[in-house]
Amino acid sequence: MKRITANRREFLKGSAALAAAAISPRVWADDIEVRPSTPKAVEKIAAKADACVIIYLPGGMAHTDMWDPKKHTPFVAGMKGSEMLGTCPLIPTKADGVSFGKGLENIAGVMDKGAVLRTLSSDTKFGAVHLKAQYYANTGYLFPAGVKAPSLAAMVGRALGRKNANIPQYIYLGRDIDTSDAEKLFIQEYIGPGFYGVNHAPFMIPDPAQGLSTLAAASGMTMERIDRRQALLRDLVKAGPSELRDSSKADDYLKTLHEARAMMDSPVKKAFEYKKEEKAETLELYKPQISRDEVTHAKHFADEANSGYYYGDRFGESLLLARRLLEQGARTIQVEYQYGPFQGFDMHNNGYARMVDMKKQIDRPIATFIKDLAERGLLEKTLVVIMTEFGRTIASDPSAGREPDGFAERHNGDKLVIANEKMYGFHGHFSSCNCMLFFGGGFKKGYAHGVTAPEHPMLPVEKPEHLTDVYATIFRALGIPADHNYTTEGRPFYVTKDGKGAAISGLLA
Repeated sequence: MKRITANRREFLKGSAALAAAAISPRVWADDIEVRPSTPKAVEKIAAKADACVIIYLPGGMAHTDMWDPKKHTPFVAGMKGSEMLGTCPLIPTKADGVSFGKGLENIAGVMDKGAVLRTLSSDTKFGAVHLKAQYYANTGYLFPAGVKAPSLAAMVGRALGRKNANIPQYIYLGRDIDTSDAEKLFIQEYIGPGFYGVNHAPFMIPDPAQGLSTLAAASGMTMERIDRRQALLRDLVKAGPSELRDSSKADDYLKTLHEARAMMDSPVKKAFEYKKEEKAETLELYKPQISRDEVTHAKHFADEANSGYYYGDRFGESLLLARRLLEQGARTIQVEYQYGPFQGFDMHNNGYARMVDMKKQIDRPIATFIKDLAERGLLEKTLVVIMTEFGRTIASDPSAGREPDGFAERHNGDKLVIANEKMYGFHGHFSSCNCMLFFGGGFKKGYAHGVTAPEHPMLPVEKPEHLTDVYATIFRALGIPADHNYTTEGRPFYVTKDGKGAAISGLLA
């Protein structure tokens, strides 16, 4: 496949039309035929998990300061890039022989319940464009995929269906619903249902603190009046032209409206009353360990407009709500620390200082979530996946974030001078290696998979693994064959690339 080289602007120009089409009901209704394929032999897999939570931390985490830490090399003005191996000390975890970077003490304390994959490799170098890498991470397919590829969470939701009739099979927490520009439209594309259609789209909950506002009746609107309106809509469809009456996609939309109405009366709404029902100490444990003032007024941000990456309690409360929805019978949930260019984990300068702040936002909430699931007996049957789109490495300023494909993947930093603290940190995009974490759901406990080189470029040296096989491993834990597929445009589309994913036995218990 010819490698795509484009900066963010060029990539968005090329993908905006597709992204807009992806959320258009006319496209779903007119040009896509979806039906299950019927292969001659279907592999039977015993599921270890019956629910899945994906904790998605986009922006490209500096994995060598988090899950695969290297030797701590403190800042010294004028040091070479090759000398900068790790910006934080190593800390032990509860898994024998497994270390993390300082600032992840809480997650380190639950690693006896999880596994870390340290050698997630990619042959494609995504260069400066996050969205290509995010599309790949969320769908398992390189953009353009030839069809509207469904996301990993949508694949799981469709394959397994609902556990509770009153809870959508795919729920997305923490991302604003926004169609104001091409980039946000494209994000809607790769976290969505793709060609599966509207019945498999995520139920979006941007901020748990706002409750189930999208399902609250408008002022003066009674349930009886809503029911009359829905009945009228059904009658209008029946009385309409045959193209509308016989449209399976019109049926899909009517079904979605019916399910939304059912949720308005559902006891699942109590899951959103966590501030009333949870203990004060529990609510506190889901909060970040840093305040907005500490982030935005810190000395190292004095010259940057960077306050937007702090989302307060939203991420932690999304995890708390995810736990409560799992207790009610949710099937698939994706929780995002909302991505924005040059925000959050998208660190193009001040990498060390920003990583310190970001760890304080995610460490305790994630660990509390894992502990809560374990204490309630949910972890064994729930697979929790922590992921991002790529790792990070050294990169010179001003090249950081604007490097051509493969630039940051190759050099060892011997000609890069770290002149000041702003340059101290990992700012280059590193598609060649990345990390993922797994808890519960049939994965090993207290285990680190793979080894990377101790010096730049820190490539995998033992057990490199590719995303197609990681997807197959996730699906195996959930009882889904790697060649599970649905037909679109007259050909099967598989949950792993070409149906050839092979589960990584070393990760599974």
